[in-house]
Amino acid sequence: MALTWIQKLKFVFSGGIVIAVVASTSAALAARYEANEITFKDVTATIEIISMASAEDINVSITQGKTYRAIETAIVDGVLVLEGEPWRADEAHDCCDRLISRDVNLRADRQTQTAPAQDIAFFEDYPVIRVTTPLSTDVNFEDVRMQLDMDRIDGALNLDGCYVYGEASDVAEASIGILSGSRLIIGNVGAGLEVDISGDADFMAGQAASVDIDIAGPGDVILGVIDGMLDVSIAGSGSVRATGLDGPMTARIAGSGLAAVRSGRADRLRATMDGSGLVYFGGETRQPELRLSGSSEVRLQSVSGRIDHKGGGAVFVDGARIELD
Repeated sequence: MALTWIQKLKFVFSGGIVIAVVASTSAALAARYEANEITFKDVTATIEIISMASAEDINVSITQGKTYRAIETAIVDGVLVLEGEPWRADEAHDCCDRLISRDVNLRADRQTQTAPAQDIAFFEDYPVIRVTTPLSTDVNFEDVRMQLDMDRIDGALNLDGCYVYGEASDVAEASIGILSGSRLIIGNVGAGLEVDISGDADFMAGQAASVDIDIAGPGDVILGVIDGMLDVSIAGSGSVRATGLDGPMTARIAGSGLAAVRSGRADRLRATMDGSGLVYFGGETRQPELRLSGSSEVRLQSVSGRIDHKGGGAVFVDGARIELD
């Protein structure tokens, strides 16, 4: 019982390990760390990340919620790690084991659950973690449940979340994995963006250099202009919508999913569809390769080169259905 209201702060330096034990009640606990990367693991909290060009270290402040929740901090191989307590339901496995695999079987019968967004009042029982970082910091989340408010960073964002609600600004690159009930918005992505969604979750991002999306279930993704590759895999009724594209596009859809790009140029468009899904491209498409079955549809605004079509489905160009062998 003596440790019920104790927060342990572990500092690992090149000269050895120093452990500081600081008493904590509901007041904030603050500490400074020399690191260029931060990882949140098994944390349930409201997390605020402020980036500053003038910052040289990472500053962390932890304020407890209605009920005390232990969070340990440590420097591990140059990375600042904030680790909480695993969710009781996930003691035998972490929640991100339920994220979808990138091995796609178009005829697999995937079952998903639909869940509403988490009540924000849920987080009142949990800590508020405020972090100030240099702009160049990489930020990682593993098995988290959180409300997120994050400034722009010039580093990478890597997020595998059980439940995420909130927003982040621009990042250099991003890998996002979220489960049913999550709602996440991020800004522009300087390089590649990878998104995995399992279940009824919503994700929105601005511009990106290239995008790879995998959805199982009714998840929705909204994107800005993509200056490079777009690769979409959907099993279920999920949707991916982008403002524009300048690069190759690949869409694999099993079910009633939607992949739609409003404008731009698809330098090779490949669509493989099984079910009642729809692929739409509102700009110029070059030499589309279409493998369709069921009542699937491909709708293209304009086409240059030969349409390579196999199977069934329906193909429309500029609103008119094209009869293909």
